[in-house]
Formats: sequence, structure tokens, C-alpha cells
Amino acid sequence: MPGQETFTAWLRRHAITAETLDPRAPMDDLEPLRDLIGTARVVAIGENAHHVREFYLLRHRLLRFLVERCGFTALAFEAPFTEAHMVDAWVQGGPGAVQEVAAAGAGAGGLGCCTEMYDLLAWMREHNRDTAAPLRFAGTIISSRRPALAALAGYLRRADPDALPVLEQINAHAEGLHHTSIFKVLHQYTALEPAVQDAMTASISRLLGRMETMTAYQRSRGHEREHATALHHLRGVWYGDHALRDFAGRGIPAGSAAADAYLAESVLRLLADGHADGRIVLAVHNCHIRKTVVTHDGAFGLFPAGYHLAQALGEDYLAVAATSGDGRTAQVRPEPGHPLGFQVLDHPQPPPTATSVESAFAAESALTIADLRAARPAVIDHENFQHMRMEHYLTDVDVFDAYDAIAYLPHTTCTDYVSAQPPPPAQRWS
Repeated sequence: MPGQETFTAWLRRHAITAETLDPRAPMDDLEPLRDLIGTARVVAIGENAHHVREFYLLRHRLLRFLVERCGFTALAFEAPFTEAHMVDAWVQGGPGAVQEVAAAGAGAGGLGCCTEMYDLLAWMREHNRDTAAPLRFAGTIISSRRPALAALAGYLRRADPDALPVLEQINAHAEGLHHTSIFKVLHQYTALEPAVQDAMTASISRLLGRMETMTAYQRSRGHEREHATALHHLRGVWYGDHALRDFAGRGIPAGSAAADAYLAESVLRLLADGHADGRIVLAVHNCHIRKTVVTHDGAFGLFPAGYHLAQALGEDYLAVAATSGDGRTAQVRPEPGHPLGFQVLDHPQPPPTATSVESAFAAESALTIADLRAARPAVIDHENFQHMRMEHYLTDVDVFDAYDAIAYLPHTTCTDYVSAQPPPPAQRWS
């Protein structure tokens, strides 16, 4: 069409740029983000790999801007829903050392265990000292069974003791499935007899049905909010059980569909809990925030959390994928014999290809943000970008359909969590 240009040319004239990722730097250079954000109630800021230092800095700096200048009220992080309550208590002045609280409440896969995360949480706590409306921290992903079921048991003892025997059945079936590493749990689950797996699924479903039917009664007793929280603990267990069945080949294989559905429900629940003026920053991986359906080996049904949120919120949901140029990245690799059930490996970034969106960006600024909604009608080559970085490789994604904006960082490094990882188990040769 007349007047169109390449995406690279468009970026030179229209991209938002900043010269630092320092979270405590002045924020005037981020003011152009107001037009990008608009009235969105959920702004998702992704990352193309976990355990990358610069993505933590990016989120910290943008969170500070969104809270202090745009009135955002919560950070929803890729942390377990149940365990994250202790982090929320800490940022609002609760006891404990930040390293211990982050490891216990936001440490799924080690995501809470790095200097940059400690600094972010310390800033939230500092911010909350001087505000009448404290900034909340919330987990969004499926919790380990033990803390989720323990929280549920505390509620049932007070509100519905008749349901406790069913909870005890779940605990009996799930004995041995309480490792904090999902990779360990996946392999433990496949070792269970199918009859035990089925009994556990049946007990979880029975308890979920009981709690759903008790909702109106608990509301009439003034326990609506407490009941909703307890029910969300249980829904995490229920979704987690379905994810395990899928992994074991006894469900409908759809990748992380159960986890993404729960993540979206967690965000929508937090939004409703924040009342009419609540606004949320969502910090999870790029693969979770995308707005388009994922096709995986021909299976249908893999809807990312971003798809659910876009369907529920429309323009009130904004998906900002974060990606990078050169430097280092981290690969999370399952390793059954490893103490954590996985390894995190430090990798060099491979060069981008002509069809990866990173190839359009110049590495001149510490941060470049492109509004893809504004760029799409103005650029001639938007359909060319069908790939984006994911860990140490490129993944298939129609970038302009999947995301509303791209935050590009020219150089990345791994966090100190990666260098502190225990070594992999020694190889044994027969």
C-alpha cells in the first residue's frame, strides 16, 4: 500500500526508547508509555526466558512507572498462588528476610531466588510504607499440593468440617507427590498405579463439587471472600491433576492448557478483588501472555493465559512481549536425577534470522518498545515476522497477532541464580 515502510524503518521514527534499565532512575523517559497503556487494566510484561537479569530490571522499572504514575495496584507474578500469600504479607510489612520469603513464596523454578527479585520486593515494601493503598503481590500459577491442601484444610475445619474426609482421601492418594519441583512430581505421578490416579481425580472432583455447591450458603454467612480463596486453592489442585493426567497420557494432550487457564483465572480473580479501580501488572513468560491459540503437534486446545484474558477483557488487556538481541540466555531443562528435578543452563544467544522479530531492532538504546498495534497498518512486512526468541532457540509465533507491543533489550545475561545452581549428577558408564 502507498505510504507503507518496513518495520525497521518504522521503529527508527516511532519506537519508545530509554537509555537505562536502572529501576531507581528518573522516569520521565517512560512517559510516552502512557499512550501505549491507555486505560488497560491488565498490562502483561513477558520475557523470552526465565532467569535473565535484564528482564527483571525491565519489569522492575516498568512496574515502578505504572504504580507511581499510572495508578496500578498489584503485581501478579509467575509464582504459586498459595505460597505467594507470604510474599504479599512481607511487602506490606510482615516479618522475615527477603531472601527467605522470596524463596518460599515466589521461588517456583527458582524465579524468586536472585538479587534482582530481592530488589524488586524490597522496593514494593518501601513503597508500601508511605501509601494509603498498598501495592499487592499475587501468585498466579498452580501451587504445590501440600501448601494448597493445607490452606484448604484450615478453611474446611472452620466452614465445612463434613468435607474433611474427602480432603483426607486426596492427601492419602497424593502422598509422595508433594515435591516443590513440578518436574519431580511429573515423574512421581507416572509411577502411580492407574487406579490410584483415578481415585485421586475422583476425590478432587468430589470435593470441588461440594465446595461449588456451598458457595451461596457461605456467602449468606458472610464468608464469600474466604470461600472464594479456598475454592481457588482447590481449583489449582484440580487443574494440576488434569495436567498430570495429560502428561501421563491419560487425558487430552494440550500442553500447558490447564496451567494457563488457572493463570488467567488467578488474574481475573485478583482484578475482581481489587474492585472497580484495580489495575494489574502481570509478569510471566512470553508463552503465557500471547493472545493467539498455540498449535502443538496437531493437538487443539492449547489456549495461553493471554488468550483467555484477551477474550475476557478485550482492550483492557495489553500484552507486551520482552525479547533480546545478543548476550546470554538461560535454558530450563528437566533432569530427573538432579536434586531440583531440572537444570538451568547458561547459553549464548544465537543470531536472529530474517523472520525473527529481533532482526528488525537496532541495538542503540538500553530499551526499545514498539507498539505493534500502531505499526501494523503502517508497515509493509509485518507478516514476515513469524519467529521470536525463546530461551536458546527461535519459536514459531505470528508476532503481530500474538502481542500488542514488543520490549527489546539489546544485550542480556543470566541472573546469579544460574551460577549458584548445584552441579548436574555425575554420569555413570557401564
